Amino acid sequence: MNRSTHLSPAKINWFLHVTGQRADGYHTLETVFQCIDWCDELQIHADENGAIRLSGDLCGVADTDNLAHRAARALQQHARAQGIAVDHLGAHIHLIKHIPTGAGLGGGSSNAATVLRVLNEAWHLHFDTPTLQAIGLTLGADVPFFVSQYSAALAKGVGETLQALNLASRDLLLVNPNVHVNTGAVFTHPDLPRRHAPLSDSAGALQAQLNLLPFQAAHSNDLEVVTFTVSPEVKAVHDALKPIAPTRMSGSGATVMACPSNEAQHHALNEWTQRCPTHWQFRWVKTIA
Repeated sequence: MNRSTHLSPAKINWFLHVTGQRADGYHTLETVFQCIDWCDELQIHADENGAIRLSGDLCGVADTDNLAHRAARALQQHARAQGIAVDHLGAHIHLIKHIPTGAGLGGGSSNAATVLRVLNEAWHLHFDTPTLQAIGLTLGADVPFFVSQYSAALAKGVGETLQALNLASRDLLLVNPNVHVNTGAVFTHPDLPRRHAPLSDSAGALQAQLNLLPFQAAHSNDLEVVTFTVSPEVKAVHDALKPIAPTRMSGSGATVMACPSNEAQHHALNEWTQRCPTHWQFRWVKTIA
């Protein structure tokens, strides 16, 4: 079968509200995702030997725990449940990682979505996008967004309800204190706020607000309070950037993003990078319009 190379983009969350918790333990959310121009590369070779093989930058994660590997297996299992013969379907997935893990940027989820879309086509399964999103949701709350290939979207529920948004391209300075934040530990923390009032604005009104000013005062990342407690290094980054430009943590951390609203703030952030602590990582990115 064919071998192909695919870019797998990261995302940021402009805000993240935790609106409740279901009986099964999953949290209900309202968030706005937007892709950024920072990508992993996946070389995917579909074959007929029945095995899923993974190589490349695995970041210390066991093959079978890696989201790319799990996505391929989940696709096989769903096809088998539909009565499709899949025992001969295999793939070699080679990861070239650029997006840091545990950074709140969705790199692993994006990899999973890429594998689902590519192997669905290469294996001639012909599942539609909602089916792939349902499979993806079993792997992570933001996988359905990446499967959709929207550049930006409002997500509700546990990540399964998506509405595309047309958001502008913006410059962001991403700073990571070189720590890994465990998403599960954040969501199970007893101090996590879980009762954020649902949004009252329409998607159109929300889109207009975010295009005017992406860090609205009425919005927040509800995970910050817990992440700052369990990982003081992330709070240190936030405290360093906030006096310079509008600042918010993305996802569950550890990445903090600063969004300059004018040239003066952009220049000040550039100056700050010259004195950024050497054990922190920073990168300028653009959101994808």
